[in-house]
Amino acid sequence: MQFPIIYLHIPKTAGTSFRMSAEQYFGPDQVLNDYGKESPSTSEDIRSAVYDTNDVAVLRKTGLKHKFLTGHFCMVKYKEIFPDSPVVSFFREPVDRVISEFVHFSSHYNFEGSLRDFYTKQQFQNRQSHSMSGALPTDLDFYGITEDYKQSLDLFNKKYSTNFPMAKLNTGKYKGAAQSIANEEELAEIRELNYKDIELYHYAIDNFSKQSLIECRSLKTLKRFSGSVGNINDGKMIGWTVDRESDAPASLSISVNGEVRCHVVADLYREDVQRKGIHLNGNCGFALSLDKLGRVAPGDRVSIFTKDGSYELTNSPLIIPS
Repeated sequence: MQFPIIYLHIPKTAGTSFRMSAEQYFGPDQVLNDYGKESPSTSEDIRSAVYDTNDVAVLRKTGLKHKFLTGHFCMVKYKEIFPDSPVVSFFREPVDRVISEFVHFSSHYNFEGSLRDFYTKQQFQNRQSHSMSGALPTDLDFYGITEDYKQSLDLFNKKYSTNFPMAKLNTGKYKGAAQSIANEEELAEIRELNYKDIELYHYAIDNFSKQSLIECRSLKTLKRFSGSVGNINDGKMIGWTVDRESDAPASLSISVNGEVRCHVVADLYREDVQRKGIHLNGNCGFALSLDKLGRVAPGDRVSIFTKDGSYELTNSPLIIPS
């Protein structure tokens, strides 16, 4: 096995407990954390290489000396840099996860809005599927289920010949009683807004016990495609897409509420994507004016797929703002 083990810490899926178990087993100096530039939990090596100098070569050299790399990031961020490292994660029932994150933000980050104010913000929707960068749970080297944490930890230790201790930290005030916090209408709306996560979670549950029987597909190149789209700003959608099976730029289809409206080729230069080592020459970006979509209205869902329909970009669909 090639270290570091990359752990996708999806918020409120028992990730802090798992990270602390890794620190107890490997030692704190063997664990790299990336929780964002401003987070005090982010390791100095990560802060320097990723956020200050953007030096992929230094990051790769530093990372290979450690046993574990974790944080709130999408899989594509580090899998390209450490292609031989196993990627692991945990998944949690999506409605419970959303409500738990709302309670966490209200308690620790001074979020003063209502539950609905929280879950209708796009940044808090489908967090699990976004973290996966379009991959399936069975594409991972290993995954656990938060609700079956002990069994998951036992399976992880067996698979990697480790002895991560059982730890329960950062459990917060929310214990899973969704009905005590949300009414039926709110629960239904959370399910609707997080339909991708619900599909992913059901898939994870269905295949959890079969993991050892499934031949894990290598994630050296994730899937054929990876990519992301940013929020709508100044009437434009800006993003990038990489096609690893072709030297030609990726072709994308743009749909509004399920109706394909136009196509775009991702061939604009993206210095940031090239710098991170995700694309060789960086000519993988796109910028699309909303005028190209025809008539749209606030609340419409704009989805960005590869032209063959096999991959939807991270952060898609976008909601037309009011």
